[in-house]
Order: sequence, then C-alpha cells, then structure tokens
Amino acid sequence: FPVFAMNWTDPKTGELTQGFREKGFLPEAFINMLAVLGWNDGSEQELFTMDELISKFSIERVHKGGAKFDYEKAKWFNHQYLVRKSDDELAQLFSKELTVKGIVCELPKLALIVSMVKERVSFVHELWGQTSFFFEAPAAYDEKVAQKRWKDDVPSFMLELAQLFDHQTQWQGEALKHEAAELITAKSQNFGNIMNALRLALVGGSFGPDLFTIVELLGK
Repeated sequence: FPVFAMNWTDPKTGELTQGFREKGFLPEAFINMLAVLGWNDGSEQELFTMDELISKFSIERVHKGGAKFDYEKAKWFNHQYLVRKSDDELAQLFSKELTVKGIVCELPKLALIVSMVKERVSFVHELWGQTSFFFEAPAAYDEKVAQKRWKDDVPSFMLELAQLFDHQTQWQGEALKHEAAELITAKSQNFGNIMNALRLALVGGSFGPDLFTIVELLGK
C-alpha cells in the first residue's frame, strides 16, 4: 500500500514529516479512512472491515467532488481501531516500544496495564506517556500539582503512609486502600488531599488509572 509509507505535509506547520506508518497509524485504520474519504455506502457507517469494504463498494457511490484529508479524523480512525484490539494484541505491539527503551515486562501484566489506559490514546507510542511510571520512577513532577498538593503537613504524613506500606505483608490494592484510609482518619487528614499527593508521588502528576491499582502493580 504505497501511500501508507509516503511522507506527508503537516497541516499545521506545512513541514514535510514522517510517513503515516512511522507516525503510528495502523494499516487497517488507514485503509478504512482512505476508503470513506471519497466513498460511502449510503449509510452513516464509518468503520468497515476489509471484507465489508469489498462487498459494499460500488463505483456509483464514489464522490464526484474532491476529497479533503483531515488529520484529526485520521487520528479518530486510528483510535477506534486501537481500542478495538484485544489487550493481549495491544500489549504485543507496545512491548516493541518498551524493548527499544530497554524495558522488559511480562505480557500478562502489560496487557492489564494497557487495558486501563488505551481509551486515552490514539497511537501505540502514546501509551508510554500514560504508563511510564509503571516501569521507571518519575524524573520530574508537575509543578502546579506539587504546589497545590504537596504542602502544609502533607509531606510529613506521606512519610507515615510510606511506613504503613512498608509494614504490609499482603500487597493487594483494596486492602492497602483500606489501611491507608484508616491511617488518614486517625490522623485527621483529608482523604482526597492525601490520595492526590500519593498519585503525584507515584506518577509525577494528576493523571493515570485507578490509584491503588497503580500501587498494587508497582509492588512494595
């Protein structure tokens, strides 16, 4: 599919950039996007399998006007195909990105990780931005979040929370959440403030999936 590997002009900067494959587009998503760029089957359907495209195509339904490529729409197609992949298949694709970074992760664990964040990305390579903290400690922290969450007596309480975690023999998310909640109540802390501070400490910002799933997967 020659056009898939061609370089293209960035619609925002006008600069020649990487080919669509190098940009992270899935071949099946790109083919689907091109097919409906100048054709439709008379319905509102936008996502077609290759078999559906072959069976439904007719030259009479090809638009007579010139088609206009929309990069954001192309990203939407890629997102739709990405989230429809099984977690195992997506983990296999993402593992290639991790290998380049020198990171090895068991596929069952990686499948669980990608299942929690795949709705938030359009490309496989974007998974790193949503999951890097599972594989390496944050090298920087969101300053605005730190100013809001890491203040007053929160830092000293976080040391107590760390000690609580250190003494746990069972490392399971729900149990750890219960233990943390009891300590927060005993010390008259605000649960939301502490949870946001813990998220900041673990991921470097205010993003990420369920907090105590992160805690459990990171391990003691």
